[in-house]
Amino acid sequence: MRRSLLILAVLSLAVAAPVQAMQGLAIGGRAGTLGVGAEAAFLLNDWLALRGGAGLLGVDADLTSVSRLAENRTGTLALPKSIYTFGADINVGNFRIGGGMLYKERDPAYAIRLGDGAEIEIGDGTYTEPDVTTLTTTLVSEAWAPFVLIGFGQNTSRGLGLFLDVGVAFLDHPALEMSATGRRSVLTSRSFRDDLRAEQQSVREDAGDLVNYWPILNLGLRFAVGGRDRRSREWR
Repeated sequence: MRRSLLILAVLSLAVAAPVQAMQGLAIGGRAGTLGVGAEAAFLLNDWLALRGGAGLLGVDADLTSVSRLAENRTGTLALPKSIYTFGADINVGNFRIGGGMLYKERDPAYAIRLGDGAEIEIGDGTYTEPDVTTLTTTLVSEAWAPFVLIGFGQNTSRGLGLFLDVGVAFLDHPALEMSATGRRSVLTSRSFRDDLRAEQQSVREDAGDLVNYWPILNLGLRFAVGGRDRRSREWR
């Protein structure tokens, strides 16, 4: 969490810059792993811009066809309802280097739902619907996470333009938690709890270091007023 507090402190200093220093404003829309939404960039000079955005993700994606599940099962991925980002970009030639903080509403969760009479292996045990009806794995982490990115497409140039962001957010204290629904007498038994813990540990080992990161890949369109003319270094 110290890393998150440090980045927040840096951003606070940047936001405290005098309003007179603002050279322009860019607004736009974006789509990608941070959702579909909008953002704004405040252009301070020809190399620094403050950015903030919000994206909607809150949909449940049916992954049954790509999860290689046995018959009579469905797999659903529930994504965060929305993701907000606050940060700054430094322009380096035709590229950008950026960083800041990400805030997510709700943790992502993958649920396997069993149809009538379907079986599922959990740990060392095999369970049949309706003894177990769903098995859910949730990637739990702190709501705030620092991120870094590299960008293509200047946000300090006037007019209309495309931009691409590629980066990663570093999830704070990530953990995989597993839960189930079904018959209460089964779910509260010691043997099932042991099997569930064993399955959770197995999934965690398979995931490895991937649980520590949230990928950032955004494609967007922005329009800037003020800023620098693409054909010169003059600010208008």
